Amino acid sequence: MSLQPLISIIDDDASVRLAVLSLLRSFGLKGLAFDSAEAFLASGELENTKLVITDIHMPGMSGIDLKRNLDAQGSTVPVIMITAKTEVAVMERARACNPSCLLKKPFDSEEFITCVERALAL
Repeated sequence: MSLQPLISIIDDDASVRLAVLSLLRSFGLKGLAFDSAEAFLASGELENTKLVITDIHMPGMSGIDLKRNLDAQGSTVPVIMITAKTEVAVMERARACNPSCLLKKPFDSEEFITCVERALAL
């Protein structure tokens, strides 16, 4: 049994999922990737997840909708949102969901890990 906290990565872009997983592993963290919010919710891994990292713009359920869904379930799992979009309205909607961190792609690995560590309170 691993003592590392499980971090769930949700992004429809396989290259981003792989890059984020690789970055987490390089810092000794454990990640599990999903290609959609729906796949994550259906997986049953929410109860094991200590941090969610989600893209905002995905087909189907968006990262913002995922955060709202988790809040509605009473989940206290912190959520880091990432996006390549920089429209003010999108960023305002994302901030209104009170994510642990909101990062614009491409993001700096140091900034990303700082957000992860803060969210996990490492």
